Amino acid sequence: MKNFLRLQFSEIILIKPFISAILLLSASLLYAQSGAIKGKITDVNSNEPLIGASVLIKGTAVGAASDFDGNYAINNLKPGVYSIVVSYISYKQQTKENILVESGKETMIDISLESANISLNEVEVVAKSNRESENILLMEQKQSLLATQAVGAREMSRKGISDAEAAVAQVSGISKQEGVKNVFVRGLGDRYNFTTLNGLPIPSEDPLYKNISLDFFGSDLIKNIGVNKVFTSNNYGDVGGAVIDVSSKELIGEKELDMDLSTGINTKAIGSDFIKMDGVNYWGASKSVQPLNNYKTVYNYGNSLDPHSVSLPLNYSYGISGGKKLYLGENKNPLSFLLVGTYSTKYSYTKEKVYDTTTDGTVIDDLNGNKSTQNINQMVLGNINFLLNNKQEFNYNIVIIHDNNQYIGNFVGYGPKYLSSLQPSEYEYNGFMRRQQSNDNLLITNQLLSKLKINNKLKLDAGISYNSTIGSEPDRRVNKLFRISETEYSPLAGDGANIRNFNKLTENDLNAKFDFTYKLSEKFKDDLSSINFGYNGRYLTDDFSGNEYSMIITTLSGKQTLDNLKFDELFNQQNYDNKEFAGYARISTYKVTKLINAGFVGLNYQFSNKFTSNIGLRTDQIYIPYDFNVQGGYNGANSGTKNYLFVLPELNLKYSINDRNALRLGMSKTYTLPQTIEMMPYQYLGLSYSFQGNPKLKPSENYNVDVKWDFYLSPSELLSLNAFYKYIDKPITRVYQNNGAGYYTFDNMQYASVAGVEIEVRKNIINKTSSNGTNKLSAGVNASYINSSMFVNSTASVSRYAQLEGSSPYLANIDLSHNYSNKDFSIVNTLVFKYFSDRIFSLGFVGYNDVIEKGIPTLDFVSGININKHLGIKLKAKNILDPEYKLMRKATTSNENQVLHSYKKGMDLSLGITYQF
Repeated sequence: MKNFLRLQFSEIILIKPFISAILLLSASLLYAQSGAIKGKITDVNSNEPLIGASVLIKGTAVGAASDFDGNYAINNLKPGVYSIVVSYISYKQQTKENILVESGKETMIDISLESANISLNEVEVVAKSNRESENILLMEQKQSLLATQAVGAREMSRKGISDAEAAVAQVSGISKQEGVKNVFVRGLGDRYNFTTLNGLPIPSEDPLYKNISLDFFGSDLIKNIGVNKVFTSNNYGDVGGAVIDVSSKELIGEKELDMDLSTGINTKAIGSDFIKMDGVNYWGASKSVQPLNNYKTVYNYGNSLDPHSVSLPLNYSYGISGGKKLYLGENKNPLSFLLVGTYSTKYSYTKEKVYDTTTDGTVIDDLNGNKSTQNINQMVLGNINFLLNNKQEFNYNIVIIHDNNQYIGNFVGYGPKYLSSLQPSEYEYNGFMRRQQSNDNLLITNQLLSKLKINNKLKLDAGISYNSTIGSEPDRRVNKLFRISETEYSPLAGDGANIRNFNKLTENDLNAKFDFTYKLSEKFKDDLSSINFGYNGRYLTDDFSGNEYSMIITTLSGKQTLDNLKFDELFNQQNYDNKEFAGYARISTYKVTKLINAGFVGLNYQFSNKFTSNIGLRTDQIYIPYDFNVQGGYNGANSGTKNYLFVLPELNLKYSINDRNALRLGMSKTYTLPQTIEMMPYQYLGLSYSFQGNPKLKPSENYNVDVKWDFYLSPSELLSLNAFYKYIDKPITRVYQNNGAGYYTFDNMQYASVAGVEIEVRKNIINKTSSNGTNKLSAGVNASYINSSMFVNSTASVSRYAQLEGSSPYLANIDLSHNYSNKDFSIVNTLVFKYFSDRIFSLGFVGYNDVIEKGIPTLDFVSGININKHLGIKLKAKNILDPEYKLMRKATTSNENQVLHSYKKGMDLSLGITYQF
């Protein structure tokens, strides 16, 4: 009954925001219109449309922002005479007087702006309101003292990017490794990066990872994603690669009501024998029932071991978003609301090969099989924004994300894991394994943010957040059979052959920040000189339980055929009562608390109009009490504390050669804490490998140097060159334990270094603009060369130098986009090509060579069509080349390349419809 109520409550939580959204947005349609001012904002020289320009009614905060084609519209104006003020970053502000607005009519006013050296501070509201735009983000990058990069919502839409993970992978020097959550930044993986939401930390939903999975954040929730590869004192210190900040959506314009629906297929999943595990409902809520009394009396689970088939694995999604802006008081202070809700389900099907040998060439595994995978996701975003007297800004954000990823893998083949009296020469295959796994994750975050102008010189950026994350792996089911005849199989005996796991991680995360900026006397025009000081605090608890129930065969010998498997006929209450199998339970727990107090101070000083410096210092005091009790492998309990104090200096310099060229230098020290699960001696059983944590792990310390040159060809064009070097003291890596269990663990190596160069080019090939529309062909290229080297000095390996895991020497992203618009009709077609070269998936130890992930190219095509002001269509073809993913290793007894794991993902095709009211 408790589980039934829990499922019903989960559904109510997820449905209620959708109902509230419909009621709120329906009410917003009752707001009557009068007159309107409309037009187009362009560059006076190139006639290029300016995206995200601010158009305000003079003396008020009422206004609008120009769209992708430079068009703007200020609606709901009472009849009368108005003046508008038009501004855009790095352009001269322009005012148009005596504009007559009549009831029921639209007054057309086109504006051409002239370029000028205007700082971001002068158009603070514009930059805040329109940071979905590629042009705005590029202008921010130009004005910033630091070397920053960002991907906005408009670029994500143009390239058909569906989530934050895919968006970040578009940035130079960043790649995604297949089968591994999150991204590698300059060859540095999950533990070296740091994820924030609207500038505040957010915890991981998965005990195996430090950072929350970026594919959690769908494009419907994202305003932009910032990637900061250069450290400053007011940023977080536990980072070696990049701080990745996801900025959630806010309302742009006066009101919004959008609905979208899409459907599609995966070419491998459609027409396959797709199967789905029992116990996961439409919303992705998983049923989790564990045996009473730890198996002592009753064999009882809420889920069947036998899956059911899916006749039509069709991908689909739907969503609604909308909001309203109100103006309060005599000063017309804007108060805006935005609510977004989405649901999606996606299927994939892969045929896979798994192979492994010992160092002398003896086959360990030779398996062939398939995996049926389904992802179910719901997201709800709520935002309230209030701007008081155009000086004090307040934001409240609530984000709810529920994500379920489930799969069933069936594998047949040979290996010692499937012991029988038969020899490989007698039958080609003599073993079968089925693994059923569901990862059911829920994130709820609440944030209160404020930007306060205390006086003309002192500003405060403050925020507090509370995050609650539940990462659940309920009822992971693994069953193994061995072959007894030509067509018949029987359950495999032995501890670990037939198991069910229930893992749950609960994280509670409280964060606070206070960031003061005191502006120094203005010696130069747009002087950036200031003192920056403040505090960051974080209180994070990780509470984990991992329960493993093993069904150990005694006399059970039921015969099964692969075309009609019925595991419930083998493992049930009757056979348990008859003692044909016995139950054994391993109960493991750990609890880790992280209390981090950090203070920082920085000085920005502008020596001249061209030369600006930033020097800062940050101190992080970290207190980590832990308590664990694990069974299996370590078998024991322990508790203790870890204390660290890090002093982190940084220096950043910027020299503007002229209005279009800038040089930047960044130097800093940071650190990297071990992940919680890397410190806890809990054994995790994975599909391809298993591992156990190491309580003796130490933090790494990172020394970083960056040099960057930017050449801004136009508001939308860029040529950038970046060089970097990192030295890592005591890097953490995965190592092979070389024991009978075959587990991996984690250890500190002596040192590692990473050096590389990155280049980025954005160029308009054709750029024609008229009063009716646009004809634009643009290209973007970013490429990286990364050389990583780690000194491997583990007892499990001969001392040597090796590349860092996941570090590709060569990375490239290329996109070609054509944008055509004519009045209310527009079409944007984009081709996106990506490539990474061969990279290390896992280091080789105890006589094994390194496991290599083979480099592959991928190609996507996206077409977005706006038929009129209201109706839009989007077509996507993802993974067109459908390359084969391969993990390979050279045999130790020869130079032959062994394929350890291979599969193809298939092509994803989709059609979506959007309607804007």
